Amino acid sequence: SVATVADFSNWLVKTTDLTELDVVNIVEGQTVTVTLDAMPESLLVGTVLSIGQTFSESQGDVVYEVTISLSETDPAMRWGMTALVEFVE
Repeated sequence: SVATVADFSNWLVKTTDLTELDVVNIVEGQTVTVTLDAMPESLLVGTVLSIGQTFSESQGDVVYEVTISLSETDPAMRWGMTALVEFVE
Protein backbone atom coordinates (compact mmCIF):
# COMPACT_ATOMS: atom_id res chain seq x y z
CA SER A 1 0.00 0.00 0.00
CA VAL A 2 1.09 3.53 -0.73
CA ALA A 3 -0.89 5.29 2.01
CA THR A 4 -3.18 4.59 4.92
CA VAL A 5 -5.91 7.00 5.98
CA ALA A 6 -6.89 6.79 9.63
CA ASP A 7 -9.40 8.55 11.86
CA PHE A 8 -8.00 8.57 15.39
CA SER A 9 -10.98 10.46 16.83
CA ASN A 10 -12.90 7.24 17.52
CA TRP A 11 -11.03 4.07 18.55
CA LEU A 12 -12.67 0.65 18.34
CA VAL A 13 -11.58 -2.54 20.08
CA LYS A 14 -12.76 -5.89 18.70
CA THR A 15 -12.64 -9.06 20.77
CA THR A 16 -11.42 -12.32 19.27
CA ASP A 17 -11.97 -14.78 22.10
CA LEU A 18 -15.33 -14.15 23.79
CA THR A 19 -16.86 -17.62 24.14
CA GLU A 20 -20.51 -18.59 23.89
CA LEU A 21 -20.56 -18.96 27.68
CA ASP A 22 -19.49 -15.33 28.14
CA VAL A 23 -21.30 -13.56 25.31
CA VAL A 24 -24.76 -14.26 26.76
CA ASN A 25 -23.86 -12.03 29.73
CA ILE A 26 -22.92 -9.02 27.56
CA VAL A 27 -25.34 -6.30 26.39
CA GLU A 28 -24.94 -3.38 24.01
CA GLY A 29 -24.27 -0.20 25.94
CA GLN A 30 -22.47 -2.07 28.74
CA THR A 31 -19.43 -0.34 30.21
CA VAL A 32 -16.03 -1.97 29.80
CA THR A 33 -12.50 -1.26 30.93
CA VAL A 34 -9.61 -1.85 28.56
CA THR A 35 -5.96 -2.29 29.47
CA LEU A 36 -3.42 -2.40 26.66
CA ASP A 37 -0.66 -4.98 27.17
CA ALA A 38 1.94 -2.41 26.11
CA MET A 39 0.57 0.22 28.52
CA PRO A 40 -0.63 -1.59 31.65
CA GLU A 41 -0.71 1.65 33.65
CA SER A 42 -3.37 3.18 31.37
CA LEU A 43 -6.92 2.05 32.17
CA LEU A 44 -9.31 3.06 29.37
CA VAL A 45 -13.10 3.14 29.54
CA GLY A 46 -15.44 2.16 26.72
CA THR A 47 -18.90 0.92 25.82
CA VAL A 48 -20.08 -2.22 24.01
CA LEU A 49 -21.12 -0.97 20.57
CA SER A 50 -22.21 -4.26 19.00
CA ILE A 51 -22.24 -8.01 19.57
CA GLY A 52 -21.66 -10.30 16.61
CA GLN A 53 -24.58 -12.51 15.62
CA THR A 54 -22.41 -15.08 13.88
CA PHE A 55 -19.69 -17.22 15.42
CA SER A 56 -16.27 -18.38 14.48
CA GLU A 57 -14.16 -21.16 15.89
CA SER A 58 -10.90 -20.55 17.71
CA GLN A 59 -8.84 -23.38 19.19
CA GLY A 60 -11.93 -25.58 19.50
CA ASP A 61 -14.12 -22.87 21.10
CA VAL A 62 -17.11 -21.08 19.61
CA VAL A 63 -16.33 -17.35 19.86
CA TYR A 64 -18.12 -14.10 19.04
CA GLU A 65 -16.77 -10.70 18.09
CA VAL A 66 -17.78 -7.81 20.34
CA THR A 67 -17.00 -4.27 19.18
CA ILE A 68 -16.19 -1.70 21.83
CA SER A 69 -16.06 2.06 21.36
CA LEU A 70 -13.47 3.72 23.59
CA SER A 71 -14.53 6.97 25.27
CA GLU A 72 -10.97 7.57 26.46
CA THR A 73 -7.74 7.25 24.52
CA ASP A 74 -4.03 7.69 25.03
CA PRO A 75 -1.72 9.37 22.49
CA ALA A 76 0.70 6.42 22.71
CA MET A 77 -1.96 3.94 21.42
CA ARG A 78 -1.26 2.21 18.09
CA TRP A 79 -3.30 -0.01 15.79
CA GLY A 80 -2.91 -3.71 16.42
CA MET A 81 -2.04 -3.49 20.11
CA THR A 82 -3.25 -6.37 22.27
CA ALA A 83 -5.72 -5.52 25.03
CA LEU A 84 -7.43 -7.03 28.05
CA VAL A 85 -11.14 -6.20 28.09
CA GLU A 86 -13.13 -6.44 31.32
CA PHE A 87 -16.92 -6.17 31.17
CA VAL A 88 -18.34 -4.15 34.07
CA GLU A 89 -21.51 -5.67 35.48
